[in-house]
Amino acid sequence: MVPSVILLLLAAGAGSATTSSHQLRYMYGCYESDDVRVDAVLDEDVIGYADFNKEEMVIALPDPPQSVEDFKKRAIEFANADRTHCHNSLGRAKAADPGSPMQQDPPDIFMYTRYEGEEDVINTLYCLANYFYPPTINFTWSKNGMEVTEGVTNLRYRHNDDGTFHRISTLSFTPREGDFYTCKVEHQASQQPLTRTWELKKRSSVSPAAVFFFVSLVLCLMGIGTGVYFLNKQPS
Repeated sequence: MVPSVILLLLAAGAGSATTSSHQLRYMYGCYESDDVRVDAVLDEDVIGYADFNKEEMVIALPDPPQSVEDFKKRAIEFANADRTHCHNSLGRAKAADPGSPMQQDPPDIFMYTRYEGEEDVINTLYCLANYFYPPTINFTWSKNGMEVTEGVTNLRYRHNDDGTFHRISTLSFTPREGDFYTCKVEHQASQQPLTRTWELKKRSSVSPAAVFFFVSLVLCLMGIGTGVYFLNKQPS
């Protein structure tokens, strides 16, 4: 479970505005490291996040409309207000319960490909770490036991509704028979690294048409054999 102070602050920051068909809301989290995360969420998709180093709201949309500039100005003002509120509230919470250990949640790990695996056809591997807290996690990819960095992309942390986080790491690769790929995930709440492995499944060399023909032939021979048996059993 996530510390109660974090849940409280997340709930306090989930302001929303609803139009006739969409809901815009802001989610923010306050952490013991003094970091603050603010996301703008449209329906269920994160469309922007606050970059406090650049003092701007970064829009995570391809080709955003020109009207989004006004939204960015208002959104960063809201984010700065949230950051101040976070620091004040977290400071009061620490003073009220000094020395209490921070609870932690280890991640669940899932691994899958973008397309069905096919030899010599470029594909993407996804390694999903979900339901973990705090939001600090490390991905390591390897091919046949050797670490690889080329083609690796780590996406941003995303909030879950329960206050935990999820994050995806991707690897672009070209599968070949005999190769195996491993994603290793390290998180402070896990006693040891978690791993998932993927390798290209061998396809049968027998075509579906050949299998159908063989099965049909067997059934046909069984039918003939049964007919001959009953014919011989008829009384003379």
